[in-house]
Amino acid sequence: MKRLFVAVDVRLSEPFQVLSAQLKQQLCLDKIVWVDANLHHLTLRFLGQTPEPYILPLKQALTKLAAENHAFSLEMNKLGVFGSKHSPQVIWLGFQDFEPFRQLFLQLEPQLSAIGFEPNYGNFVPHLTLGRIKQIQNKKRFWELVTALQPKESQVVRVDSLLLIQSRLTPQGPIYRVLERYPLRKEKAFVDE
Repeated sequence: MKRLFVAVDVRLSEPFQVLSAQLKQQLCLDKIVWVDANLHHLTLRFLGQTPEPYILPLKQALTKLAAENHAFSLEMNKLGVFGSKHSPQVIWLGFQDFEPFRQLFLQLEPQLSAIGFEPNYGNFVPHLTLGRIKQIQNKKRFWELVTALQPKESQVVRVDSLLLIQSRLTPQGPIYRVLERYPLRKEKAFVDE
């Protein structure tokens, strides 16, 4: 079995790299596992441990999904946290409007169920994980920092291909290997009428 997920590759622009560095510096005394900048991605669907017989139908479903959808852009412009005020869990970057990405998810989900994957019952909140929180010493200061570091500008993230990625967990952190790339159709040209 392979531990798999479907994602879009994301490289942070300079302003977001600076924001990430500020977070790490300001929260250096807290226990946070920061995601390596080379591993940043926008997950469409985490699949988990995938039996070998599922892999070919999965690749066929992703080929079909990519062929039926045009490339598009998302605007990354939020710093957020999963978890409660008292127990923050994950620091992430998010998007203003992610409806085109949500539509990909909604198209893929029934195909995954037909293959045998468990349905995804969670909320669909596209995000780029910056760090997983183990312990925050001063929660009031943490929340003030999250408010103060809200992005002043946005980054355009191009969604022009989907990646099928294998994840291997190690004590040093995850190792990702791209198994397949599925290019979406070229963006529609807009014609003036």
